[in-house]
Amino acid sequence: PVHPVTKGNNLTLHCLYQHSTPPNPRADFYKDGSLIQNQTTEMIISTVSKSHEGFYFCKHPERGESPKSWISVRGESQ
Repeated sequence: PVHPVTKGNNLTLHCLYQHSTPPNPRADFYKDGSLIQNQTTEMIISTVSKSHEGFYFCKHPERGESPKSWISVRGESQ
């Protein structure tokens, strides 16, 4: 899916798994296939810029990887 975000805003990505105990213990986040953050199920990007545009997904060591989401960066925030 495509997720548009406005340049200059913050972006929070969550990696959620169904039926997990404890709830959502950890995940690795990837952008365009490269690891960008690990050990947490939430990633916050402050002040989004065009360089943040790309395909994002998360991966759990036992539950596998999520579908890829396209983050599209548009215009300036008002």
